[in-house]
Amino acid sequence: MTKKCKLFGTDGIRQQVGRFPLDDDSIAKLGRAIGTLIPGAKIIIGRDTRESGQHIEELIAAGIFAESGQCHITRAGVIPTPGLSFITRHNDFDYGIMITASHNPYTDNGIKIFGSDGEKVPGKMETQIEDIFSRLQESRLSAPQKPLIKDTSPETIKIYRHFLSTHAANGIKGTPLKIIIDCAYGATYEVAPLIFREAGLEPVVLHAEPDGKNINRECGSTDLEPLKKTVISQNADLGIAFDGDGDRVLFLDPNGRLLDGDYTLLILSQYFLQTRSHKDFNKIVVGTVMGNLGLEKSLEQLGITYIRTRVGDKYVYREMKNQHSILGGEQSGHTILRSFQKTGDGILTALYFLKAAAYLGIKPAELFEQLFLYPQVTKNIKIREKKDLDHWDQLNEMMASFNSRYGDNSRLLIRYSGTEPKIRIMMESEHPSIVDENIGKFEHLIKSTIGE
Repeated sequence: MTKKCKLFGTDGIRQQVGRFPLDDDSIAKLGRAIGTLIPGAKIIIGRDTRESGQHIEELIAAGIFAESGQCHITRAGVIPTPGLSFITRHNDFDYGIMITASHNPYTDNGIKIFGSDGEKVPGKMETQIEDIFSRLQESRLSAPQKPLIKDTSPETIKIYRHFLSTHAANGIKGTPLKIIIDCAYGATYEVAPLIFREAGLEPVVLHAEPDGKNINRECGSTDLEPLKKTVISQNADLGIAFDGDGDRVLFLDPNGRLLDGDYTLLILSQYFLQTRSHKDFNKIVVGTVMGNLGLEKSLEQLGITYIRTRVGDKYVYREMKNQHSILGGEQSGHTILRSFQKTGDGILTALYFLKAAAYLGIKPAELFEQLFLYPQVTKNIKIREKKDLDHWDQLNEMMASFNSRYGDNSRLLIRYSGTEPKIRIMMESEHPSIVDENIGKFEHLIKSTIGE
């Protein structure tokens, strides 16, 4: 019986380059699996700035071509993930393949697959690819043919830039703001500065000289300290930090204080609620279990329902479709504007954040005060085994007691990590003393029962 190989995680495939399934043989074999499943398809492949991206592109294309010489493969080059999604959707491609590990270091890479609608392919297709991959023999291409890959035309790439420019032109021009943008040495390094200049702003640009190894290194949304120092030293109005593939964005106010994805959801909710240009806003915002209780309370006061999903943008997007919601996202800065894009788009989100603040009359220095975040503490505990949380009576009794006593203005979440042998305890409360007095009790129980 063939052993099933698990390739896809929460957001596509992601691994250290050279390790399964991102070793050369497995990448080529993955290409063969894709070529077997979608023979004759029109495919566009994009990548971020990692040094391994082009090599992975060539291997996966060779694998596809080996199984389906009828596939038409187009190379997009370096492009943000949302750009590839947009082009796949609007340029008559059947599939888009994005080679990126998002906010991870350059030693990692990954693969995301988009359908013709610009959405990440469903889990069913990922399972089919895994099944075919598992059945294939060794993936070494005995006489590898160089696949017929053509470079995409400048006009094809321009449609994404034009899309962003159209949104930049409306509601931002004439806004006298000094902004600093951090491109994380990633896929936004060319298009982001261009779009903000077209919006009438003259941004100071940081970390826009990628060398293949510096993506996300001490910069961008994973390390805000350099941006914070620049915002403060240059008396800027706003700092904008992208991640490596451009699907996330975080903001810093003039004092260098973090405005995370919860702030973004609140500001955009207020904007959509007040402007007549978004009649499809149905007063439903989708977030995750990690969204701050303060955001939920603030949205409730506006008459907006906040729905939580599992952590992961694919779960957020799925629930947005179920609820016909046009706005959703995560604290990490992955915000989805579903009327315009089918995945998170950091540049688009930043443009709407700027125009929303301008429309609402909120000055940059006032942004931090718009949302009261409940103090939140997360504990990560290494474990030696996984105990079924649903049938852990002592833990459930403690949780029920906590929720009964503090539930109106506090929240407790305990979940296993999906990628590490760890369990996470997240507790938040309007009153920090409640967290201080209670989180240690849960930590002690878990460590004494299943701790490493």
